[in-house]
Amino acid sequence: MMALAVRQTRRLSARRPARTPAGGWIGLAMQSLSLFLGLVVMVIATATFATGMSPSQILGWSLDMLGGGFLLLLSALVITAMFCCVQLINSARHAQPDLERQKWVQAGLQSCNGIATLALTFTLLGISLGIGQLSNSSLTPDSIDKVIATLTDDFSMAFLTSVIGLPLSAILRTVLIVLNASLALDSMKPADADADDVADSAAIPHS
Repeated sequence: MMALAVRQTRRLSARRPARTPAGGWIGLAMQSLSLFLGLVVMVIATATFATGMSPSQILGWSLDMLGGGFLLLLSALVITAMFCCVQLINSARHAQPDLERQKWVQAGLQSCNGIATLALTFTLLGISLGIGQLSNSSLTPDSIDKVIATLTDDFSMAFLTSVIGLPLSAILRTVLIVLNASLALDSMKPADADADDVADSAAIPHS
């Protein structure tokens, strides 16, 4: 009985939420930023290995083909999704971990939806710009090459945003769902252990 009481006391003390330090949010934000920068480095290294281009050439190509606005908004949404992942892992320290976990998984899924929406929006924007450029241009034997080059640039931006944004949104959504399921499974283990302790205590004969 004494050993059973000690085990229950330890579990109760382990469940007590740790106090969040004053710089807790800053630390979590820095972790998310570190994950994002690590992902960028891995992508650039893979592209350098696959294409033979230098990192500066890859960054210049990205800015030319995708545009600074798309890259800035995409980076903000990806960092937000990674911040939600970090908060999911940190939710075990909260007083109500299940509610805290559900809050951050919903926020992360909305960020993933934002990435998909952003990709489709820029796709439609590129197609609209291409059609508008075509309608305002006069097709002559001298200008047709320039018009085709402009259309190619607009349509390349249009389709590349979807090629990059949609798979990235699906990957981040999968990470959030799997991480949430893993944390939910881990949170069920102490409850099962408590049930075993109750069964053990009930099986001990009382004098």
